Amino acid sequence: MCALTLNLLGDLEVLHDDRPMSLPPSRKTRALLAYLALHVRPISRDHLCELFWERPDDPRGSLRWSLSKLRRLVDTPDRVRLVANRLTVGLDLEDLDVDVLRLHRLVDRELPDADLACLEATAARYRGPLLEGLELPNLHDFHGWCLAEREGAMRAQSRLLWSLVDRLGDASEHALPHARALVRLAPFDESARVRLVRLLQALHRPREAEQQYQLGMRLLKEAGLPVAGVLPAARRQPVPVTPPASPSPAAGSAETLAGLAPDTRNLLQWASLLGRCPDTGALARYSGLDSHRIGLALEAAEHLGLLATSEHGLCLADDDLVARLYASISPAKRQVMHRSIAQQLVEATIHDLDDAAELAHHAQRSGDPALAAEALVTAGRLCLRFFANDEALRLARRGLALAESLHGRRRVCLLLDLQAVLLGAAPPADWQAAAEELVRLAEQALEHGDLAHARLGYHLASHLRWAHGQWTHAREESLQSERVTRSAEDPEQVIAMAETARCLAMLERDLDQARTLLASAEERAARHHLAHPAMSLARGLLAWHDARATDAEAAFQEARTLCKAGGDHLGEFQANEYLMMMAVDTHHYLTARQRCQALVALGDRLRGGSEGPFAHAAEALCRLAEEDEPLPLTAALPTLRDADAKHRLAWVLNRAALLHLARGRPSEASLAAEEALANAQALERDSETLLAHGVLARARHVLGDTAGSTAHVRAAETLAPAPVAHRARQQALALLAGLGSPTPTPVEAATHAPDGDARRSP
Repeated sequence: MCALTLNLLGDLEVLHDDRPMSLPPSRKTRALLAYLALHVRPISRDHLCELFWERPDDPRGSLRWSLSKLRRLVDTPDRVRLVANRLTVGLDLEDLDVDVLRLHRLVDRELPDADLACLEATAARYRGPLLEGLELPNLHDFHGWCLAEREGAMRAQSRLLWSLVDRLGDASEHALPHARALVRLAPFDESARVRLVRLLQALHRPREAEQQYQLGMRLLKEAGLPVAGVLPAARRQPVPVTPPASPSPAAGSAETLAGLAPDTRNLLQWASLLGRCPDTGALARYSGLDSHRIGLALEAAEHLGLLATSEHGLCLADDDLVARLYASISPAKRQVMHRSIAQQLVEATIHDLDDAAELAHHAQRSGDPALAAEALVTAGRLCLRFFANDEALRLARRGLALAESLHGRRRVCLLLDLQAVLLGAAPPADWQAAAEELVRLAEQALEHGDLAHARLGYHLASHLRWAHGQWTHAREESLQSERVTRSAEDPEQVIAMAETARCLAMLERDLDQARTLLASAEERAARHHLAHPAMSLARGLLAWHDARATDAEAAFQEARTLCKAGGDHLGEFQANEYLMMMAVDTHHYLTARQRCQALVALGDRLRGGSEGPFAHAAEALCRLAEEDEPLPLTAALPTLRDADAKHRLAWVLNRAALLHLARGRPSEASLAAEEALANAQALERDSETLLAHGVLARARHVLGDTAGSTAHVRAAETLAPAPVAHRARQQALALLAGLGSPTPTPVEAATHAPDGDARRSP
């Protein structure tokens, strides 16, 4: 299988080793990728500029920006696929699996000789029209090219399906799904409808065969197409079934539907939007009919055989009837009906994934891109609550395509909301570009006066920076998220202050400012009876830093509960993480291991970040502490290193180093502490840096390396003024005891200063 797969049939999709990649938010950039993929030879930059960008914009600058996004998507360190020079741009397709190219190659060259499995596998990759949602009708040349390519792909898929149906021959049950797919693809093809009717007759399904005949005749009539006569002939083909007792029209036939009373017709049309077995309460809400009229309409439909009672409740007779009822609604009215359902679902509280799927379905068919994008945000958030990350990712990408077509404040706010769903579903392939995009959108939200979304953009960018060790930028963007809400309503100020306090406490920077912000947030929250998990997390981090273990544990427990209730799985993981760290640092390893079990269960469901690898490494650390078994930790560390979470890696390595040192393994302790020190220094993480120096000073002393030990003692002394966590300072003091001069070291002096602030020098 190719390492890189590009699916253009349906929604654009890029897969690296079968894992979906985050696509650029720009529709033009995504369309550019497809255009390059479907051209064998390089294309001139001038042509691409004329195709996708209008003057007086900077077309060449826009092209360069788009190509930079695509390089991150298709190129790898050992493989350059996007080949560009000053004049041309091309995509090297040698090891790129493109679904539509595979379809054309099979149909044009290999169809007679390909085996059945290959045909079926290729047919299954057809997920919808080529570049669905990327037609770009405002770009006339691209739009025309796209429609022509789409038509060619549909013809190729039709040929493939015809070949499958012909090959399967007498295996009617096996051929039936392909015949149905062929009719869906070419609803006005009389021959395709004939094949489906004959298959249904051969399978002794006369009623379905009749329904397909009636539907085919009606579609041909409405389209003004001539009937060649093969469809009526297929209907007359004898089948071994008992004929109906009366010559009345079949239930659900065109004649029956046309003769329905207005209430019955209206109710059944609403039912066709809701599925084969609609909820009668939903029918009442959406149709606007009172209970008496609904009862009469349902009774009439049941009498005509259009409805029947089943184990699922009252259901329409079959799927073909649902399709005919739906087709009987005019396109304009259909959009209005879908919009009405979507609006009511948005206003209501949706509780499960079925609700989310229903909301997304109706919103996307409403003809209102803003409503659809808002609905996809709501549905995506619900998917995240239930760990349906792939579905959340799909919905968010579809929402981004819709939001890009909007303008002004609404566009910016929806893009930020959808980016939040994307980040919750999976880490971005290019986190730096994602952070820059979030800051850009936050600035635009600020220009439009939407302080809440500006805060959201800066906060998301700050979290991305923190997760990847860019702590200085994380601090700046967190502070900016607080600044922009100073003129906002109190609820937004509370959230911004609490999130900034939490960020500063996590970074161990500006702790006095963190305390001030937290106090202000708590004061305002009390006035408005607000609760937010960021306040609890910030309170817990500051308490643990100041050696107030009881207060810290209570705050983290509160944060865990608030995050769990709010569906914030990342916040829930962090609260459990801090509780586990407290247990390890106080040598309560049984409690720590129990916490690790919760971390593993949660981390394995959080997609793609460092949470899962850290949870497994922490559990292995507990095994090292309880059983003195180093192999599980040795096996877990490479994955944590690959996740590039330096803060978590430094913490694990320092605790492993302490365990090795306590058990008489100074060489192993030294190796672990050296790696911990490198990671902590890269992050300017003073607490972990001090602890690593302490371990290394003691380990080198035990190994007889006096010079090395002294160097680490002196390095530890330079950290005396830093706001180091109380527990790390105490552990370092114990390790450094007896290694330096008999006079108190600066570390000790800072600890025992008579006027020392317990918060600054615990």
